[in-house]
Amino acid sequence: MDALAAVRVESLPIGDLQAFVARGAQAMNRLAGLTSRAVGEIQVRGGGLVPDTGGASAPTPAWLRSVTKETGAAAGRRVRTSVALRELPLVRDAIVDGDVTEEHGRVLARLVGKIAPGALLESQESLLEVARRCDPDQLANFVRHLLATWCEPDLEAEEASAEERRFLQLRNTHKGSWRGTFELPDAAMEVVLTVLEALARREGKDDKRTSGVRRADALLDVFGLALRHGELPDTGGARPRVSYVVPATWALRLPSAAERAVGDDPTAGFVVDVDQHPGADCATAPWTGPATRAQLERLLCDAQVERVVLDAAGQVVSLTSVTDVITAAQRRAVAARDRCCTAKGCSKPPAFCDVHHLRSREDGGPTELGNLVLLCRRHHVMWHRGLIDLVDLRTPWLRLPRPRAPALD
Repeated sequence: MDALAAVRVESLPIGDLQAFVARGAQAMNRLAGLTSRAVGEIQVRGGGLVPDTGGASAPTPAWLRSVTKETGAAAGRRVRTSVALRELPLVRDAIVDGDVTEEHGRVLARLVGKIAPGALLESQESLLEVARRCDPDQLANFVRHLLATWCEPDLEAEEASAEERRFLQLRNTHKGSWRGTFELPDAAMEVVLTVLEALARREGKDDKRTSGVRRADALLDVFGLALRHGELPDTGGARPRVSYVVPATWALRLPSAAERAVGDDPTAGFVVDVDQHPGADCATAPWTGPATRAQLERLLCDAQVERVVLDAAGQVVSLTSVTDVITAAQRRAVAARDRCCTAKGCSKPPAFCDVHHLRSREDGGPTELGNLVLLCRRHHVMWHRGLIDLVDLRTPWLRLPRPRAPALD
């Protein structure tokens, strides 16, 4: 360690730096193996307890945590692995020699207590051969297959534990997006990945989205399909539906009271009214809050709009439906004609598409077959953001005005 610390890495060429890193990594792996071997001895000899600084006894993981400054969970894993590797001496020696990493040893230690000790000892060379060929994640997959083959009850217990741990948490970043954390059992993830990967394929050579973005889009497609066609339970006594409240001044692009007061710069008259709903002058949704015009324009292509009139005190005066709705028959007809998303190069099926008004309802566009096309969610958003237009769609049935022929001299 002193020899490595004495090297001035700033003066080394790239090739020597690579050699230095490789040598340092091997030294770290060997040192971890030596430390692990010692921890196993401490745990076994002390029966799980070690002398503390005050003369009392402390559990080995607690003592190790104070020495290594790692978390309690990490210290506990280290102790359990160190003890288990006593049953795999060749694996432990391979870690000390730097042949495999401590993480490889932790994965192989899962077999201890589940495979007959004699058979496991005889299998060490084969296990090490696999470990040398792959990283710890790949080795963990290999070991899980061994457990499934030879210790199916253990796998069943693991599945039951995974079922108990399942959860999904969502958090609003308040920056226009949400973040989530989840843990699902393998069986559930098999269903999720089967659907997502099928929907997350690239849509031609011009699709430049990353794999993560494609999977996010696929997830939205699945939930959109469930919202349109799924048998969802009632929420609060009503069928689930996406709802936005859009103030008239915002919808008509009229200036709000604050904007009228200060002219061209609405921020100059910034006022916080604690008695007024924060969404009084912008479009809002109950779950996610404020929305952009492009987002609302996309939804309005295939939405029912209701007018709620309030008096000065905020009481509801009237509630009326002000737009026609795309009928099921119209949706079937558009699907039969377009067959998939009409954006060139896209083949998303009708179930994952919105029915889009080529001429918007806001501009007087009718809800008629000649003004309706299928667009998947991604291309629908792109249309309302001005990133694609009619020339980017496959609409051979659309009767466009022909250019006038030039006059002959």
